[in-house]
Amino acid sequence: VEQLREIEGFPEESLHYFTIGLDNIQKININKLTLSQLRRHPYISFYMAKDILDYRRLRGPIHSMQDLRLLKDFPASAIERLQPYVEF
Repeated sequence: VEQLREIEGFPEESLHYFTIGLDNIQKININKLTLSQLRRHPYISFYMAKDILDYRRLRGPIHSMQDLRLLKDFPASAIERLQPYVEF
């Protein structure tokens, strides 16, 4: 629900009307998706998606969020924000 604050102009007073359970989160497998599929996620930029594909091509599958720390376009804040949505 806190992510709604990231939407420019979203009315703060309506946050209490929203609830989300962990069973509502759809995870993406970053080892199986294409560049365009990765790009559809709002927290993955074109450069992040390209880094993921390059990593997979050169080193094989990504096994953990720690692997993403090796990529230049993945600052710690981006990795933390992505964590609930990614599986391997």
